[in-house]
Amino acid sequence: MEYDTKILESPDIWKYVFDALPDLIAIMDVNHRVVKINKAMANRLGVSPDDTVGMHCYEVVHNTGEPIAQCPHSQLLQDGLEHTTEVQEDNLGGYFLVTASPIRDDDGNVVGSVHMARDISDRREMEKELQKALDDKDVLLKEIHHRVKNNLMMISSLLNIQSRYIKDQDTKEILEESRNRAKSMALIHQKLYQTGDMKNIEFSEYLRNLAIEIMHSYNSKSHIKLNLDLEPNLIDVDRAIPLGLIATELIINSFKHAFPQGSGKISVKFYKRDEYFYLIIADDGIGFPADLDFRTQGNMGMNLINSLTKQIEGSIDMECDGGTKFTIRFQDELPEF
Repeated sequence: MEYDTKILESPDIWKYVFDALPDLIAIMDVNHRVVKINKAMANRLGVSPDDTVGMHCYEVVHNTGEPIAQCPHSQLLQDGLEHTTEVQEDNLGGYFLVTASPIRDDDGNVVGSVHMARDISDRREMEKELQKALDDKDVLLKEIHHRVKNNLMMISSLLNIQSRYIKDQDTKEILEESRNRAKSMALIHQKLYQTGDMKNIEFSEYLRNLAIEIMHSYNSKSHIKLNLDLEPNLIDVDRAIPLGLIATELIINSFKHAFPQGSGKISVKFYKRDEYFYLIIADDGIGFPADLDFRTQGNMGMNLINSLTKQIEGSIDMECDGGTKFTIRFQDELPEF
């Protein structure tokens, strides 16, 4: 098949290209008068391309009696630079990405502009739908966190009620420990619900509230001081929950076992250095039993601590010098495999 290439070889090829482009194009002078528009622009306006020549662009497009200050062409005339903006133009039937580029003479003076408008109505509609979907997702996640928190608090309350009917002290302590674990997780979900961030939690604030609540539970008949040194840091929820449980177990252990005399001090530190977070929980009590390996021979609480530390890809160390000190270290980001 042979093709007629005369148009492609014509010195006026730009006219054919001008009308072939789907974007709405107008050439304007420095007085806002239309010099030429392409077929796409004319079709949107419902006129012939020649009908608009010599008319002011703001009359043709915006149906106003004077230029619009925010129009890219008006901005270009102020500084001679290219300007782009997104606008809704009902007269053209949609939402457009509009760019005005300067036309200069041989001396570099601005003599007009090429005004190009690309219809982005479909994209904007898609963005609205995506934003609505994201908003709906956030609402759903908040509701889930709220309900999980309520359910955990209900479990905590049920355990508290159940413990009132139990005479055996060891069993009562087991129920109390389970109750505190449930409250620790509930507090995480409460913070997520309150802040609106569904992924991260400001862990120092959470840790402060957690430690104080535990102190109120165990310190009614003793004189144990709580020293908190907590630096603000965000922790993702996948690690905040196990880390909160670790802190719960260690703080409770100190309250329960470190001070048979009924007085002492528990210190909780949390900070970040380089790419590592550090959680340090220490007391000046009687110390961890020397004949007990906390990694392999501890009670259920210590086994839980070791298991949760592995879960967050962290390490745990213990020092016994005038008390007991546990140091948990983990990376800012979980390693990729």
